[in-house]
Amino acid sequence: MKNFKMSMKSGVRAGLVVGLAMSALAMAGDVNSNYAGWLGREITITSSPVNDQIPLGGKLTFIYDADDDVVRVCTRTAPGQRGPWRMDLANGCNVALLFTQGTRYCTLEDVKAGDGEVLSQCHRLRSREVALKPSANKGAVELKDLLVFLLPGQRGKNSIAILIDTPSRVTGDSVVVGHQ
Repeated sequence: MKNFKMSMKSGVRAGLVVGLAMSALAMAGDVNSNYAGWLGREITITSSPVNDQIPLGGKLTFIYDADDDVVRVCTRTAPGQRGPWRMDLANGCNVALLFTQGTRYCTLEDVKAGDGEVLSQCHRLRSREVALKPSANKGAVELKDLLVFLLPGQRGKNSIAILIDTPSRVTGDSVVVGHQ
């Protein structure tokens, strides 16, 4: 009987802990269902024409920061990665992205085409003024905007397409692609 009472107390305690954790998540803010499928899943960069800024083979994960109501990009170095994460992306989960609700998800073909009118209709995450590499001017830093388009995949294997926004053109450095 004593063991039954102790197991009941442990079960009640565990239930309270789970209940409190679920309540805390609910109170922390609702995660938008349009990007929830990309959170907490590691994405490998599989195509990067800007290896000096976003390295081929690099790993990144999006997490939701309820305190700031942003999605953060967390990076890690992987074996076989072609170059290091640099500047703002080298510092763990330093880069914050804001979600822009579109009317649909883009396809990779939409992103590669770079049609601003089409892209403006797509769900996306964006960060302004991210330092990705040093400027050509000594001692300066080149700041760029990152646009992360969410590409839904089959069987929950989602992908992303990243555009690096430059002052001259939104697709100035081409498209970076990553897959779960």
